[in-house]
Amino acid sequence: MIRIREVRLIDENGAQVGVVETGEARRRAYDAGLDLVEVSPDARPPVCKIMDYGKFKYALKKKEHESKRKQHQVQIKEIRLRPKIAEHDVSYKAKQARDFLLDGDKVQVTMLFRGREMSHMDVARVVLDSFVKKLADVSKVERPPKMEGRRLGLLLLSTAPPRPHDHKPEKATDHEKATDHKSTDPKSTDHKSTDPKATDHKATDHEKVTHGDEAEAKAPAKKSEAMPPEAPSAPSADGTPPAPVKTN
Repeated sequence: MIRIREVRLIDENGAQVGVVETGEARRRAYDAGLDLVEVSPDARPPVCKIMDYGKFKYALKKKEHESKRKQHQVQIKEIRLRPKIAEHDVSYKAKQARDFLLDGDKVQVTMLFRGREMSHMDVARVVLDSFVKKLADVSKVERPPKMEGRRLGLLLLSTAPPRPHDHKPEKATDHEKATDHKSTDPKSTDHKSTDPKATDHKATDHEKVTHGDEAEAKAPAKKSEAMPPEAPSAPSADGTPPAPVKTN
């Protein structure tokens, strides 16, 4: 409820109407079928605009949500080192710390000591200084090295601009996916030319047909090589004719 006597009015088209009485502003909003919204209550006179109040609240809520999504809550990430750590491991952990710093987080670097390693504090500080130098282009020491029990720790603060968190890689199109699938799918290759089993199987069938033809060609030769029929026997002494000889 607007209780002040006069307001600076903006109509539904965004045009400046000027200072009018509050009753006149309500009448204009009623005639337009919209609401009279006080957009700047601290001004004198306050600024009111004729608009749809539901859409106005939705736009404010959406704007607030977008601002929260883009905000990054700073976290403290820990990287642990040892006095006897290898140079390769130092480089790998420095790469991890660099990613944390580029995301806008702080990095707690902790040097752990065991047994007699406490007596070689100079070695530990050399390793710690080497680690800090690898990240000098994206960070600075916010808290200097401090001994806490068997731990020597320092805190690094990021000095590089944070990377955007809403960046996503572009997805491949359906056409590109189909092309990649055809070019990399082993099932799409020619099975006739690459499958040795299929080649051997076909060669075996061919050999069977060849051997069958050779067998049929040799069959008549066997018939021609058969024994000739025996000659008829001479008649016996009593004049009985010999038995006829059957031929195949």
